Amino acid sequence: MFEWTIEYLPAENYLLLKSKGSMDVPSANAMVKALAEAAEKYGCLHHLIDHREMTFAFDMMDFYERPTVNAKLGISRSFRTAMVFSQLTAETAFMENVFRNRNYNVRHFDNMDEAIRWLQQK
Repeated sequence: MFEWTIEYLPAENYLLLKSKGSMDVPSANAMVKALAEAAEKYGCLHHLIDHREMTFAFDMMDFYERPTVNAKLGISRSFRTAMVFSQLTAETAFMENVFRNRNYNVRHFDNMDEAIRWLQQK
């Protein structure tokens, strides 16, 4: 089972998405669509994604296709997104490279404080 919450933190000016469980492609699509809708609702371009309690149920092609799929779901290249995982792996590195190679402002972290510092840089 996969679940998530999205909260707007106006003092910090970012959306905080927390997820847990096993994320497959359909659940990722629903989560990404909800994030894009929240970004539009709050006019918020900065996103802190806490995936420390989540595992991927993706194959490598799913990782490769994420930027295209996410764009169709409303994710903009103007977003600044810090994603935090319990540990950085070859899969998270591959996904970060795929997004960055397609001009998305995304960084992956295994430390929440570092992710917040990067997200709030001017």
